Amino acid sequence: MNAVVILMAVMLLMNTSWYVAVILIFGVILFFLVNIIMRQESMLYVPCVLPGVQKPNDNPEGLRSPSDRGLTYEDVVLETADKLRIHAWFIPVTEGSEQAPTILFFHANAGNIGLRVPNFAHIVDKLQANVFALDYRGFGHSDGTPSEDGLIEDALCAWRWLCNAGSAGRLDVGRIFVFGRSLGGAVAVALAHKLQERAKVDEDETTPRLCGIILENTFVSISAVVDALFPILAFESLKARFLRLRWETVNRITTVQVPFLFLTGEKDEMIPPWHSKHLHQQAKLAPMRRHVVFPEGSHNDTWERGGDLYWECQEDFIRDCSAGDFSRQDVIKDASFIDDSKKA
Repeated sequence: MNAVVILMAVMLLMNTSWYVAVILIFGVILFFLVNIIMRQESMLYVPCVLPGVQKPNDNPEGLRSPSDRGLTYEDVVLETADKLRIHAWFIPVTEGSEQAPTILFFHANAGNIGLRVPNFAHIVDKLQANVFALDYRGFGHSDGTPSEDGLIEDALCAWRWLCNAGSAGRLDVGRIFVFGRSLGGAVAVALAHKLQERAKVDEDETTPRLCGIILENTFVSISAVVDALFPILAFESLKARFLRLRWETVNRITTVQVPFLFLTGEKDEMIPPWHSKHLHQQAKLAPMRRHVVFPEGSHNDTWERGGDLYWECQEDFIRDCSAGDFSRQDVIKDASFIDDSKKA
């Protein structure tokens, strides 16, 4: 559609005077800007990647439920503070789920949790970890409409479920890790920030704490993403007035006192790799922060192109965080270790 509009505009320009051409160009630019401003929420939150593919049951065969990959799972329905029903899956490891680490998985901005089933299968197999994955409000079987505050509440609701499951002896509440990919990384940091703020108020030493956070191809803020994807909008005055989406992860991460592992695809076509590097630098209060760069990884396939190193660095991170061993601060690139400037 856009190509047709551009072609028609070029044909018109070839047959009009210069001042009419200027008006046409201005009109096209204005239409483009208004379209982006009006549709910004639907551009960030994309529950349907293809027409008719909204829920896991609508997905292609093999991506409809964890059982498609031979995984045992439990359908979970969460109720948020604003009375919405959020759909999730709890996927335990085959044996010893009570002692295993648990990964609270926050997916990227497009599609439902069923599209991540192959990823879940690898987490269970490679990391021997339980997986708890949810569809944000407005995604999959979950009620509501997505928003920043709404997704943070969904994350808090998932955290409460995990804590209750830990109290019931179903999992080790002291070994809960959060994984966030792209938008999911912003959700993960927002959850950690919110939990930390609440802990300051409660002052309850028995309240469970996150064991670690894994961020993959995450952005510093929506404003910075706009600069990369839509340079024509890269004006602070314009964004301050019209940009409704925020997700200021770079501000939240500065206060979070949880170990971090950053996973970055160097060929990311959506989020420039400098975003991860900057977040890594700003996580100054983290007791440990590691950064792993995968030369062949792009935005959505870093977990597939990362090879053995992708899983080994997460396994090391989970092991060290579980043991409280924060002595090694590494930036890992091409399987080579480079000392970070921050030492324990």
